[in-house]
Amino acid sequence: MNESIVQERITEIKNLLVDNPENSELINDLGVGYFLIGNYTESISILKKVVELKPDNISYRYNLANSYAEIEKFNEAIHHYLIVLEDSPDHIPSLNNLADCYEAIDELTSAKELFEYLTKIAPGNALAHFNFGNFLLRSGDHIQATKSYEKAITIEPTFADAYLNISWILFEVKAYQKSLEYIQRGLKVEPEHEELKKLFSKVRNYIR
Repeated sequence: MNESIVQERITEIKNLLVDNPENSELINDLGVGYFLIGNYTESISILKKVVELKPDNISYRYNLANSYAEIEKFNEAIHHYLIVLEDSPDHIPSLNNLADCYEAIDELTSAKELFEYLTKIAPGNALAHFNFGNFLLRSGDHIQATKSYEKAITIEPTFADAYLNISWILFEVKAYQKSLEYIQRGLKVEPEHEELKKLFSKVRNYIR
């Protein structure tokens, strides 16, 4: 969303809060507004207030957790994601972001368990398989990462970033022709994908 539009909305919400200072929806929207323009410190300050007002509202608490994660206060973020999950155990965004936080603080076993768990509770969610693949790729397990990306593509054949990551893995192991095949498949569904186009130019030099 355009930052100037968000700034206008922030001003509008502030004016509304003058007459409704305890309106939790407005307070939450204000916190989200500051999140959207990258002012995470202000976002946290505001969202903490709305969580105090409505401690059982998981959406408000989830937004607060996201703000903490953005400034790399991962333990605080984890605390709030876990509270959300106590109320809603299969809240997929919280599970995914919690996994990211665990990885960020090097609790890799917990992160892997969560990323994999997401593929079990949402087997038809291409992004869940893609995110698990990314975790495996960062962990150096290229074979299993590729399998996860393949699952993502099977579910969502237009998932260009999954084609990109498979083609990059194949490029790294010098399987240039196979890498090119995946690049071409990716470009077929998203012709203007910049990273695929860059890799295409690089791979062609090794095939000539």
